[in-house]
Amino acid sequence: MVKSSKRIEEMDVHFEEVPYQCKCGYEGKEVIVVANNVGIVDTRCKDCGRRIIQFKIIEKKN
Repeated sequence: MVKSSKRIEEMDVHFEEVPYQCKCGYEGKEVIVVANNVGIVDTRCKDCGRRIIQFKIIEKKN
């Protein structure tokens, strides 16, 4: 059995409300999980039904 000596002291995970825009022009906001300043928006447009997938880089607020 191999033991790992790495320990994760603290994980940087939080929720953020981010804006998105569909190709049809609809703009909305979605709450996403952000880990290490990166989050993924995965939703459907409320107007046309198109699936929206975006990667977001979130700057930390002090």
